[in-house]
Amino acid sequence: MAITPNTPLTPTKSNMPAPATTPAPKSGDNRQVESKGNENSAAQAKQAQNVAILRANEQVSLSSNNDSLSLLYKTALEGINAELEPVFGENAAQKIYDSGIDTSPEATAERIVAFATGFYSRYKELNPGRSEEEQLDSFMTIIGGGIEKGFADAKDILKGLKVYEGEVESGVDQTYAKVMAGLDSFREKMLELAADKSENADNAQTQ
Repeated sequence: MAITPNTPLTPTKSNMPAPATTPAPKSGDNRQVESKGNENSAAQAKQAQNVAILRANEQVSLSSNNDSLSLLYKTALEGINAELEPVFGENAAQKIYDSGIDTSPEATAERIVAFATGFYSRYKELNPGRSEEEQLDSFMTIIGGGIEKGFADAKDILKGLKVYEGEVESGVDQTYAKVMAGLDSFREKMLELAADKSENADNAQTQ
């Protein structure tokens, strides 16, 4: 008996699987995707800007902790300047980039504290009628915000260049701690001076 080979079946329209369709994204999904895209673009632009700032500053080598703290000092001053502008006007603080000086955590912290607190007497003159403690709290909030921004900007630059580690990270952390301690000491000193002044005034009245 002859064997007839099987003839392959040609799929008909009725038994062919329907092509998969991709549902159109909802308008809300489009907005989320667009928002994420904008955030990523903004983050990339910020990192590129930080790198450009760093290279513009005499192309310092951040493999050295000293150069990293020089950058930290500069960004801290710029942050303080930005916070003081609403009180003192544009360019209230001179933007300085020091080179060839002591950039240890101790020295860097001392310069940041001295720079920031140097505006206190003028701040008091522009904001009379409040107690010493109220003046100090308000002033410390302003300069504290500037210092926080300066440290954050410096860290972003260092992290973007992948050098925020080891001695560099330790130097930044030590500097920040010493700045905070210096600001606390300044506040206590100002309160003590105000208390002594008030006591001397009371003694003069009773004599």
